[in-house]
Amino acid sequence: MKAPLLNDTEFDTVFAHIETMKRPAHYRLLLLLCRDLGLRPIELARLESNWFRGGELRIPHGQSKRKRPRSIMVSPAIMEALEAHMQGRTGRVFLNQQGEAMLPSLISDSIRRLFKQAGIQASCYSGRRTLATRLVEKNVNILTIQSILGHSNPMTTLAYCEVTPEMQRAALFG
Repeated sequence: MKAPLLNDTEFDTVFAHIETMKRPAHYRLLLLLCRDLGLRPIELARLESNWFRGGELRIPHGQSKRKRPRSIMVSPAIMEALEAHMQGRTGRVFLNQQGEAMLPSLISDSIRRLFKQAGIQASCYSGRRTLATRLVEKNVNILTIQSILGHSNPMTTLAYCEVTPEMQRAALFG
């Protein structure tokens, strides 16, 4: 089953819930990276603070699913969230409460639980699918979306995209 797409209201609900939690900066950054950059759990788990440089996130060789390096432009909102989360610390971005690096499975479970607590059925891959679909809605070239998501094949990228009612209306009625 594909991860469900989320709308802005659903994301706003989750962000509001985050503010009631322990470690809100941790969860805010986690959700921003899922929603705005479409990072995978393995990339989130391996994420290092020094990968963020000059307005971009540079994932080094061997640290993503495909083991290929990639660069993604980063918004000021993500940089602010990173700074708030790290509080001057450097190194691994996401640590568990014992100060150890989080495993990809724990990242994935944390995100799923976060959505569930906010009353929304979704996963980390909901962020990736929503990002891909929103970029298609904006008429972004599929190769650009492929680059952002880190896919080796554009057909994989297309599988992440969904045709929304808004897309159908625009296509049919201009």
